Amino acid sequence: MDQNDDKMMFDYADKFINLANEMSKSDKSGNVGVAIRYAAARYSAFEASMRTDNLAEDKDKQLQDFVDVFTDMLRVNLEDYIKVLSKK
Repeated sequence: MDQNDDKMMFDYADKFINLANEMSKSDKSGNVGVAIRYAAARYSAFEASMRTDNLAEDKDKQLQDFVDVFTDMLRVNLEDYIKVLSKK
């Protein structure tokens, strides 16, 4: 991704996060986090179906690609939170 794509991705992510934060104000059950992960999984399955002509054959590769990207994103964000929390 180039810088414009990065900015657009972060802008989109901020919109989802803002919506989740707003929903979390009235629902402290943890359902918002579960719902956003479910929505991401559902949309990722749709995206995977668009990236291949044979999803059944390519399912494991598609799954691993998404797992790898999510793991990297989660790792970076956890490290960011650790830094923020250590300054408190």
